[in-house]
Amino acid sequence: MERTHKESQVLFQKLGNAWYVFTEVNDDIIYSALPAGMDPRETDMELYEVIEEHLNKISLEQRRSPEPSL
Repeated sequence: MERTHKESQVLFQKLGNAWYVFTEVNDDIIYSALPAGMDPRETDMELYEVIEEHLNKISLEQRRSPEPSL
């Protein structure tokens, strides 16, 4: 299930009992599990702004994480 909000696109995929949201931010694929019991097919559009902000935050945190040393 794909939804477009503003200028970004997100993909919702159900894996097992959980829904996940996927998007691309600065050429990186970012994903996150939605809270338990949340179904994007039955959710108001205001949530998409929250999801977008959350995915952007995850993207920034991943960039700040140091690369593992070998």
